[in-house]
Amino acid sequence: MLSEIYLLQRALEQAALTIPRQHPRTKLPGKTSGPCLRIRLNEKGQVGDVESVTEDEWPGLWTIREGNQNSFPVVNLQNIFSDSQTASEKNIDHLKTLEEKKATELTQELRDNHPVHEMAARFKKALANPGNLLSSICVGVRKLNLDEKLDGKVRLAFDLDYNYQNVRTIYTREIREHLIEHLPVEARFGQRSSIIHPAPACALTGKNEPLQLEPFPKVMLPVLNKEFALFSMFSEAPCNTRYGLTDRFTVPVAKEPVSRMHAALHWIVEEDREGKTWRPVANGRFEKKREQRDLLIVYVDGKPHIDATVANLFGKDEREEQKQFEVDAQAVCKALDGIEKVLPGSKLNLFLLRKASEGQVQVVVAESFSIPEILTGATRWQQAAKNIPKLMVPLPGKKGEKGIQGVPRTPYPDQIVRLLSEQWVTNGTRSNKAQGISLGEVLDLMMRKPGKWEAITYRLMDLTLQRTDPLLLGIFGALHTGEPERWQGYNNSSRKKALQAVSVLGMLLHAFNRRKETYMNETAFRIGQLLSRADTLHREYCIHVRNGSIPPQLIGNGLMPAAADNPEDAVDRLRERMNIYIAWAKKGRGEEYGLAKWAIGQMGEISNQLPRPLRTETDRTFRAELFLGYLARSPKQTAKEDETGVNNLETKENNDVK
Repeated sequence: MLSEIYLLQRALEQAALTIPRQHPRTKLPGKTSGPCLRIRLNEKGQVGDVESVTEDEWPGLWTIREGNQNSFPVVNLQNIFSDSQTASEKNIDHLKTLEEKKATELTQELRDNHPVHEMAARFKKALANPGNLLSSICVGVRKLNLDEKLDGKVRLAFDLDYNYQNVRTIYTREIREHLIEHLPVEARFGQRSSIIHPAPACALTGKNEPLQLEPFPKVMLPVLNKEFALFSMFSEAPCNTRYGLTDRFTVPVAKEPVSRMHAALHWIVEEDREGKTWRPVANGRFEKKREQRDLLIVYVDGKPHIDATVANLFGKDEREEQKQFEVDAQAVCKALDGIEKVLPGSKLNLFLLRKASEGQVQVVVAESFSIPEILTGATRWQQAAKNIPKLMVPLPGKKGEKGIQGVPRTPYPDQIVRLLSEQWVTNGTRSNKAQGISLGEVLDLMMRKPGKWEAITYRLMDLTLQRTDPLLLGIFGALHTGEPERWQGYNNSSRKKALQAVSVLGMLLHAFNRRKETYMNETAFRIGQLLSRADTLHREYCIHVRNGSIPPQLIGNGLMPAAADNPEDAVDRLRERMNIYIAWAKKGRGEEYGLAKWAIGQMGEISNQLPRPLRTETDRTFRAELFLGYLARSPKQTAKEDETGVNNLETKENNDVK
C-alpha cells in the first residue's frame, strides 16, 4: 500500500494542494450507536451545559488517543446513567486515568492561552470530584429528554463554555491543526526497537534522512470502518523474521514522507469526498450472508480535487434507486475531457483496499488509465449495454405508488460483481451466495485491457449463463403466463437483477463482436423467438379450452434448457407437441382467436427462416442469443398483455409482493 499512497501524495503536491498535516495520535472518533453529548465546562470545572451533538457536527469531532485506548477529550463511557455502583466506579476510574495521562499531558505541552490547554485544565478541576461531575452530567442530560436512548454506551465530548475568548467550540479544523503542530510524535509510541537498519536511505525517495523508527501512523478508513496503519507486519510471526527485518524495518521509509503520506490518505478519504475520490464497492464476498465491500480510491493526476463524482462511475449501492450510470458517465466524462484539454497526458489512478486481517489492509487492484482510455471505455460500455432487443419487466411501486415497466440499463462495474455473486435456483425464486468475479476483472473488460479482456469475456459469459439462467427463465416464464399471481415469488430486487443480467449478456456479445443488428436475424435468436411464440399459443389455448387454467410452465419455457444444449432436438420436440394447439387455433373464429392465429403465423414464418438441419451442439454465444430471443417482446404480445393485466400488476403486487 505504501507505493500507491506515495504516488497519491506526490500527485496532491504536484497539484499544489495544501494538505493539512495529520498527527498519529489525533483521530476522528467516528460514529457510535449511542448518543453523543457535548459537556461544556466553566472556568471552575463545573458542568455549565449539556448539549446533543447533531449529525452535522459529527465530522468536526476529533480526539487524542494511542491505538484504541484512552480517548480524550471525546470520552466513551458505559452505563453512565445506571444505578450500579460497579459501573459508576469503573467510569470514575476511567476518568481519573484520563485526567492523569491525557489532561496533564495537554496542560504541559500547550501554552496557557491555547483553548485545548484551557479545556484540559478545566477537566482536571472537574475530576477533583468525579462523582459530582457524573451527577451533573446526568442532570443536564435528563433535561434533553434522551432517557430512552441512554442504555449502554454514551459518548461525551468535553468542551469549553461560551465565556472563553469567544471560542464557540474546540472542535474546529483550525484548533485541531494548531494542536497538531504542538503535539510531540516520537515519545508517545513506546520504546524504539533496538534493531538498527544498515541502510538508512529512504526506500521511496532514495534520500539519506531520518527513518520512521516508530510504528507507522494509522488512518480511519471508511467502508472498512477501522483504523489501519500505512504499513504493518506482525514481528512475532516466524515467516516475517526470516531475514532479520520486521515491522517498519521491512521497508525503511523516512519520517517526512511518512508524515506527508499520512496526511494525503487522510485527505482523500474525508467524508465530504465520498463519490468523488472514494466510494464503497462490492467485492463478491460474503460473511454470514452479509455482503463485504472494498474501499475504492480514485484521483486524477493534475486535478486530484476534481468536483465531479469520479468514484461513483464504478459502483452503486442497491439502495441508490435513482442513480444511473449514463448520468454519472456524462458528468464525469465532461469533467475529464476538460482536464485533458488543459493538462494533456493526465491519468486516472485507482486502487482498491480490502481488509486482510484485523490489523492489515491490502491493495487488491491498482490501475492507471489515460483520460482518453476512460472516455472511450465509458462510451463503449454504454453502447454495449444497448446491444439487446427491446424488453420490459414490470416493477411494483412502493406502497401507495404506481408500478413502472422496468427496462435494462447500463450496469455499474460493481453491479456486475454483485450480480454474479449469486447462484439462482428453484426457477429463480431464491439464490445462494457464491464466489463470483472481482471488480478488477470487470474493469479489465470495461477498459479492454490487452492480454486480459478476451479471457475474461469467456469467463463472464459462462458465469452469467450458469448463474442467471434460472432467474431469467423464471421471471420471463411468469411474464408469458400473463397471470399477476405468478409474480409473487419475484420481488423488486430479483426483477432488477434479471434486467441487469440481460444487459450483461448484451455487453458480452458486444465484446464477442456480435451486434444485435446481426444476431437478431440469425438462428439462435430465432429459435428463442419460436419458443416464445409457442408460449403465447399455449397460453391462449389454456385460456379458451382449459377455462384459464395455465400450467406452472408453458411449453416454450420448458424446452429452453433443451434448446440451449441441442436446438435440433428441442425444435423436433416442439413440433410434435404443438400439433394439438395449432389445430385448435386454426378452427377458431372471431377476434378472441386473433393472438393465437398471430402466434401460429409467427411460428411458421420463423420456422421457414431456420436452416436445416439445425445444430445439435451449441456454444456460449449461441446460448446467450437464444435467451435474448426468448426474452424479446413483440408489439403484438405487449398489447395483448396489457389486456390480460401483465402491465397492470402494481395494484395487486402492492398487496402481495414483499
